[in-house]
Amino acid sequence: MFEKAGKIRNAISACCVVVFLCSYCVFAKGGEDKAIKKKKGASDGAWSYLDLWDHTTLYSTSKKKNPYVQTVKIIGRYNGQYHYIESNRGNDDGWENRRIRLGAQIGFLGSFKFKAMWNIQDPLNIEGPFFNNLDVFYVDWKVSKALSFRIGRQKSKVSQERATTSRAILTFNRSLLVNQATLNKTLGMTGTYKFNSKLWAQAGIFSDLLDDKFQASDQSGSIGALIRLGYDLNKKTKIGLDYGYSDRKKGSREFKRYSHVISWNSTSKWDGYGLNTDVMFARGSGAREGENVYGLMLMPWYDVSKKLQGVFRYQVVTSDSETGIFLQKRYEAFAVNDGGGRRGDLYNSFYAGLNYRLNKDKLKLMLGSEYSNMSGRDYYSGWTYWSGVRIYW
Repeated sequence: MFEKAGKIRNAISACCVVVFLCSYCVFAKGGEDKAIKKKKGASDGAWSYLDLWDHTTLYSTSKKKNPYVQTVKIIGRYNGQYHYIESNRGNDDGWENRRIRLGAQIGFLGSFKFKAMWNIQDPLNIEGPFFNNLDVFYVDWKVSKALSFRIGRQKSKVSQERATTSRAILTFNRSLLVNQATLNKTLGMTGTYKFNSKLWAQAGIFSDLLDDKFQASDQSGSIGALIRLGYDLNKKTKIGLDYGYSDRKKGSREFKRYSHVISWNSTSKWDGYGLNTDVMFARGSGAREGENVYGLMLMPWYDVSKKLQGVFRYQVVTSDSETGIFLQKRYEAFAVNDGGGRRGDLYNSFYAGLNYRLNKDKLKLMLGSEYSNMSGRDYYSGWTYWSGVRIYW
């Protein structure tokens, strides 16, 4: 069964590449390639390597000129980061190619958009296929200005941090409770409706019928649901209420052991500074029955200049159980090399960092440090230091 699924996956990958190339070669002749047109007001100065990130649209035209394919884009991202940890449980350091992704995005028939992105094999580990597994694979359908649907492998956007793409997150890692309790990307269908300019709602269903390699697992059968409400209080502040349900089956990698996850969050942006907040609750289920967790995240940021940004984050997580909290996989758990455990009932952390945006978030250099402390069954106290680069196109 898995050999057959592997052939199906390879066939899908090949088809996507063929569609991508054919769309460009066939339809580029009938439309205007806006990607290579100079923006109005652009100077005639010397070319810069920073311009590369602004020219990844291979083809762009109107539906009137080409009713079949309107846009063809190359998309991808790279996140590389170095970490060094000093803690009471041990030390750790190393470089990680955190995300290497490559894919394509095609707009077609006026109201549809296809997006596929693969995780590329880490060059530090040359074994295995070039395309390691699927990150996202979905089709968007914009029915009207108010209603839209997304079908395929996608993200369940519970919490402010989870809803924010890795291209734009302000810290090296999302907060602990978001990583511990929310779903991984999986197969699903979501629908979004905008009631007016301020109020919108989203609902979705999810399943692990197919994993990130487009293989059907014998242990699949988990299902999930999502409901989100968003409201713009004013031009500066947006608030959201997210709910995620999960009926996880044993062995699922995409679904976590929490049946109900609730997030009340906000995003505020003023003139050069802002604040992101998140209050979360997750109810443990299965092997974590009774291990409910509660969390608070506060993230103020300030634009020191047009390119330089300062970020601070405080998070606190508590649990009903002395083993309900797990140290962050990146990278606190790596430092625990004394043979002891990594679980507790109270976690606090303070993060401070600088982001230098050479070309907005398309090319960004990052520095960060974080102090974290966990108590409960196991005790942990340590500092994590990061440096890294983030690129997307």
